[in-house]
Amino acid sequence: MKPSLLTFLDLKFFRVNVETDFNSKIKADEFDFYGAMLGWNIKHGRDESDGRWWVAVGFVMTNDNAEVICPYTIDVQALGIFSVTDKYPQEKHERLVYENGAALVYGAIREMVSAVTARNFPGSLMLPIPTFLGAYDEYLADKDGQNSPEP
Repeated sequence: MKPSLLTFLDLKFFRVNVETDFNSKIKADEFDFYGAMLGWNIKHGRDESDGRWWVAVGFVMTNDNAEVICPYTIDVQALGIFSVTDKYPQEKHERLVYENGAALVYGAIREMVSAVTARNFPGSLMLPIPTFLGAYDEYLADKDGQNSPEP
């Protein structure tokens, strides 16, 4: 095993809102997320004073206009603080933090939701596993306006 190029320094939750939706007739362990209204966003930046990076991940799941009704409505937002080893090329730091940092923060969100729902009536809910590979390229495309809707 090799040490990581990325060091996870801190994690903070801005919001943890998980509510049971009693309109759902599905137990959490039977829910497969297909047709659910899922949303997430990623924001990131660098603190120039100390060189540390931050990645904020938000995950929302509502039952508004969903094909299936999840046993929970969820809104969780968390922030991770990271450093990158100086041995890694500087021009690759942002991509590394954006994709791998987001995956680590989202993993913490998954754990939080699982823990909060474990004692609720519908049972423990484990959020789906997304991939963050390629997310930085999508971010760059959006930033450059390549994915903006046509007028």
